[in-house]
Amino acid sequence: MFNIYDNLENATHSQPRVTTLLACQDNLMPASWHMPISKSPFRYAIAVREENYTHNLLEKHQSFTLNFLTFEYYELVNMMGKLHGDSENKLAKSGLEIEGKDINNNVLLSASDFIYECEVCDTYKNGDHTIFIADVFKIHVNEKQSQKPMLFSGRGRYATLGNTVTANKRV
Repeated sequence: MFNIYDNLENATHSQPRVTTLLACQDNLMPASWHMPISKSPFRYAIAVREENYTHNLLEKHQSFTLNFLTFEYYELVNMMGKLHGDSENKLAKSGLEIEGKDINNNVLLSASDFIYECEVCDTYKNGDHTIFIADVFKIHVNEKQSQKPMLFSGRGRYATLGNTVTANKRV
């Protein structure tokens, strides 16, 4: 038996997705609506609500980094989602160390398992979000990857992987 909902706001289902901290300049925003869309060239899409401060920054600077933190940072990422970058310095409040900045002045966070440096190449407005499509021009992979990605399931629920298996590739 299924419960049926007319909209996402009322639905109670869990939809785990990898969460990242998007950095546009020094501003941080948790992002879980994102995905790779092309392997060659490597392109990535993120969806950002139009009323978010980060949306304005992305339109202005046309670049960002995606900092994929490990599960242990879920409380910090959750807190970042409750702060407003136009009135608070989220980077300072995070206490996260900066590895450096990319050529567009977007922060690279030391705690990341991996980081994508991105430059916007296209946008698409749909509903209450804008989809920013970006070329990924550098990939930073931490030598000490944790293998515990942060998954967000909505409504403040976070998880990580339990059992990991590697399936055989098709011949």
